[in-house]
Amino acid sequence: MLKKGLFLATAGTLLLGLCFGRNAMSYVKTTVNKVSETVKNNVSIGYELDRARQMIKDLAPEIRHNMQLIAKEEIQVQQFEKRVVQADKTLSRDREEILRMKAVLDQNPGAQTLEFGNRNYPVHRVNVDLANRFKHYKKADETSFNLRKVLDARQRTLAAAREKLNSMLAAKQQLEVDVENLEA
Repeated sequence: MLKKGLFLATAGTLLLGLCFGRNAMSYVKTTVNKVSETVKNNVSIGYELDRARQMIKDLAPEIRHNMQLIAKEEIQVQQFEKRVVQADKTLSRDREEILRMKAVLDQNPGAQTLEFGNRNYPVHRVNVDLANRFKHYKKADETSFNLRKVLDARQRTLAAAREKLNSMLAAKQQLEVDVENLEA
């Protein structure tokens, strides 16, 4: 069976090549287009109306699904915005504490102890604490930077989803107009 099909296809291709030469593909394409146009022109208006109505119905669940995705993404974006704001506040507070500790150290170069919050601390402990706070600050700054990148990506995703929804709504509206025109 497969051999017969291959043989017939090869024979048909050779026959087309012999009859039409280089223009064979052009004739084939033209024939396919003519047949396609004839079929489309012979479809009844009632069938076209039913097809358009079905397309409108098929769009409704997708539109609903996209609206739900947009709502979820808006919530995620709001949560990330809050996290970024909180991270910025924490970074600002940590930066101020580090600068305050550094200023106290710089103002008292020969001191053995320093006073913070009505308590005295040895200078070497203050230096160790300052180094640890700075390491923590750098990690928090990197985390904040990464949060901003994620937030930016989420905002782009949200914008794309909104754009997709708008195009779907426009397509639905165009189909509804087409149905009204066909009914008229």
